Amino acid sequence: MKNYYIYLGTQTQKGSKGIYGLIMDERGQMLTKPKLLAEQPSPAAFYVNEERSFLYAVSDADPGAIYTYRIEPETYMLTAQGSREAAGKGLCHITMDQAERYAVVTGYDDATLQVYPLDEDRRLTEMFCLRRHIGQGPVVKWQASAHPACTVFSPDGAYVISCDLGMDKLLLYTMNYESGKLHRAIGKNVTMPEGSGPCRLVFSPDGRFVYVACALSAEVITLAYQKEAGLSLLERTSALSPEFSSDRTYTSDVHMTRGGRDLYVSNRGEDTVAHFRVDPQSGHIELRKSYSTHGWY
Repeated sequence: MKNYYIYLGTQTQKGSKGIYGLIMDERGQMLTKPKLLAEQPSPAAFYVNEERSFLYAVSDADPGAIYTYRIEPETYMLTAQGSREAAGKGLCHITMDQAERYAVVTGYDDATLQVYPLDEDRRLTEMFCLRRHIGQGPVVKWQASAHPACTVFSPDGAYVISCDLGMDKLLLYTMNYESGKLHRAIGKNVTMPEGSGPCRLVFSPDGRFVYVACALSAEVITLAYQKEAGLSLLERTSALSPEFSSDRTYTSDVHMTRGGRDLYVSNRGEDTVAHFRVDPQSGHIELRKSYSTHGWY
């Protein structure tokens, strides 16, 4: 049976100290208790490079920062390689281009996308590019201003796509891969349903479909993708189990299996992970089962 090493980010305002690690088997059983690997203020999101040799962690503290760690072979322990202060606070997501030459960091509170080139030692250099979102949505509590929640490269590298929860939009950019500068993709932005609050997205393995988790409407919105045409909406699907009736639920993340046949969506409030079966030809998804997280939001 295969075992996995899991890295956990925590909120350090309430007693935890940073990044923890544990071993879990393929059935989801914890084989070890969480162990502190690195002290860092409120690690909110990770990026692990393709070679599994470095882990990058963003802190949503004020001011925000990005931390670089080397992953030690065999033990999976973390060795600090330095940090870089970010432009603003509320960092919530980090990703890289396919060649892993640039890190794109998303700032939720200050509505920014920040680009950091990497040096030959895999450390982040000074920020080269910053883009700020301006706008709002109809749900005053959550959408009084723009709030980008994640940023994802399209598989073909043509676009950098940002989910903005505050604006109800998917904002598309192109990247100059010689410099790392982001440019608006004119005419390619997608206006999502009012009050939906798009927060996370994932592409299908073949790159033909995009699945967007919408925090405020607790649903998954499926879009078709083509390089020239961009994105077009196909369907809206509730992320909740049919018997759940509370409106105090916020869909928070979405992931797809490598084979592209199964989609998983987490729901805060209902406190579930929803499992959808995917038709790879049409992109249609159908709820199969909702699993309790055995925790409370």
